[in-house]
Amino acid sequence: MTLLEKLLGSTLVSRRGQVPTDQALENKSVVGLYFTASTCHPCQAFTPILATVYRNMSLAAYKSLAMKDQMDVVLVSMDRDEFAFRDYLLQTPFLAVPFQRRQVAQDLWKRYDVKKIPTLIFVNEHGDEIERDGRRFIENHYMDVPTIWQHLDMRQQREEMP
Repeated sequence: MTLLEKLLGSTLVSRRGQVPTDQALENKSVVGLYFTASTCHPCQAFTPILATVYRNMSLAAYKSLAMKDQMDVVLVSMDRDEFAFRDYLLQTPFLAVPFQRRQVAQDLWKRYDVKKIPTLIFVNEHGDEIERDGRRFIENHYMDVPTIWQHLDMRQQREEMP
């Protein structure tokens, strides 16, 4: 079990239901931790952009560019209402920390020193930050999936150097 799996807990949720974290993140070298809330207006503006990038990375993987196979996004909700959380999750293709595990979300918030939402922090499989300002990077490059992957891959390799 990786440190990231320990931080996220044993299960994540998706639109389709619960999934074991170790299976969901198997072979993922990069994970975007997306701190957000359904009632946050900047989040409502950024979520569709991030979802488009995620889907485009899936399409690139389908076309044998094999990018998305190594990356995933986990929604870390700051919602206080479970219905709002579930409705918000249904609008995204992402995995999420289950609403019932609010302490996990709060622990991640503290660990990664999140100051505001939306915040997108890309981490490696060990939970080490590889891109702290993921939101700005995605907003600046959302139409260029190869550049996004190249940037994240380069940052990840730099993080792994001794």
